[in-house]
Amino acid sequence: MNAEKSGNNVLAGNAKMVSRRDTEREVRSWIERNRTLIADTVSDLIRIPSVNHGLTGDEQNCQLHVAGMLRELGLRVDVFTPDEVEGLARHPAYYPGKNYADRPNVVGIWSGAGNGRSLLFSSHADTAVAATDWIRDPWRPEREGDRLYGLGSFDMKAGLAASALAVRCLKELGVRPLGDVIVESVVDEEFGGANGTLAARARGYQADGAVIPEPTNMAVCTATRGGALWKAAFAGTGGMSFSGETVHNPVIDAAQFIVFLHWYEQTRNAARPVHPSYADSPELPVIVTRVMAGDLSAPICDSGPVTCTVEFWAECHPGLTEQQFKEELAQRFSEWSSAQNGPKTAFPELTGMIRFLPGAETPSDSPLTAVLAQAVGRATGSEAIVRGAPFACDAFVFNLYSPTPAVVLGPRGANAHAPDEYVELSSLGELVEAYALAIMDWCGYDKPERSCSEG
Repeated sequence: MNAEKSGNNVLAGNAKMVSRRDTEREVRSWIERNRTLIADTVSDLIRIPSVNHGLTGDEQNCQLHVAGMLRELGLRVDVFTPDEVEGLARHPAYYPGKNYADRPNVVGIWSGAGNGRSLLFSSHADTAVAATDWIRDPWRPEREGDRLYGLGSFDMKAGLAASALAVRCLKELGVRPLGDVIVESVVDEEFGGANGTLAARARGYQADGAVIPEPTNMAVCTATRGGALWKAAFAGTGGMSFSGETVHNPVIDAAQFIVFLHWYEQTRNAARPVHPSYADSPELPVIVTRVMAGDLSAPICDSGPVTCTVEFWAECHPGLTEQQFKEELAQRFSEWSSAQNGPKTAFPELTGMIRFLPGAETPSDSPLTAVLAQAVGRATGSEAIVRGAPFACDAFVFNLYSPTPAVVLGPRGANAHAPDEYVELSSLGELVEAYALAIMDWCGYDKPERSCSEG
């Protein structure tokens, strides 16, 4: 039986089935009884450092914990490192130069009863580095009211936990999906990684739909922005003019370029046609992340530097390639420079610090979007917000390089990649409920009534 024709539940033979309404009530009751379990599951993940260091990472212990958690749920579990996947390095989306020793992906499969659509939850286990100025210990989960603090709590260990807990909820309630449910935790997503996500696709894990539990504040996000971290280098002549030398300080050129980036951000956001998925949040950030010049090892620096570099993060809407983005920057710089008085600065050579993350999207009117929006609405009691995600992430691997459409949906919270990151536990309960309902709606399900002897 096709899952789309299965309705709210499916009669298996002559077995009497529990109504959809009763099953939804049981899901909500399970969540109410297990709120401590939900918080503890995320806390356990926070306690295990899994920092991505760019080329290497500390994900192994956290991933082994996830593998054990999925095995306890009775899922068939596959643990593998990205470099074990045949042909991955030849894939056009592969980003070279990473070390994947002791950095395993974990994939758990809950086999369905048959004839239903499959659903995949794809989370990443790695976190950004612990930012300076944390008031709390980043790896010691701390609860304060509805907030659970800890590194990776919001981005995205809470979402990872929610996907596993949704499976646990349905299993304990006797619900069996008709289609397969896949729960995966990948490595190396932060800092433009995505090779972990790509490796799972290359290993053959595809589905009829995917949910990425990145933190969206419970919005159903059908699109993700593109983004890149670039370095602009400026050269000059150092020292002081004791003998009449012409000294050119590259910091001046870098300062002009920074002013241009601010102008570019403002004018682009004012003039650019708005992408339909970003009608309520059209702004695209351009952030100067680091400026370096001079001999930083010397206790005192009393002469001009020879070089200066400016590193910046810039985002774009779906549909723009890296080359088009760089050409747009150069063209806008030429416009800005022509309007300035005084000496002109040449457009610098841009070097990518990480891979370019292309924007990507799943149609907002897709069946997957509708199922997730309905599930969020029932779980929260409010109409779901459907929009584009205000960030770039690994969703492009699904939407550009696989047959699996992906939509992003995660909990509420704040301070991702910043001090005192936290997730709102109330939203995490809503997320577990939404995921459970989405599994039932998307995959179809069986839920026979328990006999008196079963209790």
